[in-house]
Amino acid sequence: MGLFDRVSRVVRSNLNAVVSSAEDPEKILEQTVEDMREDLVQLRQAVAQSIAAQKRLEQQYNQAQTQSSEWYRRAQLALQKGDENLAREALSRKQTFTETANSLKGQLDQSTNKWLPSSGI
Repeated sequence: MGLFDRVSRVVRSNLNAVVSSAEDPEKILEQTVEDMREDLVQLRQAVAQSIAAQKRLEQQYNQAQTQSSEWYRRAQLALQKGDENLAREALSRKQTFTETANSLKGQLDQSTNKWLPSSGI
C-alpha cells in the first residue's frame, strides 16, 4: 500500500504543478475585470428598468388623478343641471379613480423610499 500512496502523491503533486504553472495572474486579473464590466452592464440595465417602471407609475398616478378631477367636475355639472342620478354615477366613478390614484401613490412612495438612503439618526 505504501507504493500506491507514494505514486498517488507524485501524480497529485504533478497535477498541482501543472495547474499552478497554467495560472497567469495577469489573465486572472483581466478576467476579473471583464466579469466586473459585465456585472456593471447588468446593474445599469436593472437601474434603467427600475427608473422606467417608476416613471410609468407616475404617469398612471397622474392619469388617475386627472380622471378623478374630471369626474368630479362632471358630477358638479350634473348637479347644476339638476340630474342627481348622473351626479351620483359621476361621483362613483370619481371614487374609483381616487382609490386607484391612492393605491398608485402608495406604490410610488414605496418605490421612491426603496432608493433613498435611510437616515442613521
